[in-house]
Amino acid sequence: MRRAMCELMYPKPQKKKKRKHHPAPIVETYPGICYLCAKEEGNWNYQYTECHHVVFGGGGRTRSEENGLKVYLCRRHHKEGKDAVHNCRATRERLCAYLQEAYEQDHTREEWMNIAYKNYL
Repeated sequence: MRRAMCELMYPKPQKKKKRKHHPAPIVETYPGICYLCAKEEGNWNYQYTECHHVVFGGGGRTRSEENGLKVYLCRRHHKEGKDAVHNCRATRERLCAYLQEAYEQDHTREEWMNIAYKNYL
């Protein structure tokens, strides 16, 4: 007796992965418009942007996604410029302060500290 090629003796269970729901960013940010260019320079021109997760460190990307702590940044403000958030501590802390201020409009300082472990205000 021959089995069909698609039948297995011990078939795998048919479970689908649960998709995580990520809320929208808590600040006004759009793909193609750099958050820092728009906020600090008034430049709302369309350009190449990358998604930046504000909280960093152990599990920081996950905590950022779960709480909407992400913004779109141009290459100059994200990774490549001398004042990019990945290269300049002052720029990174300024961005964190903007998001902490927005986060604390609906949440407490204690909730922010559980996410970011640091007060930027």
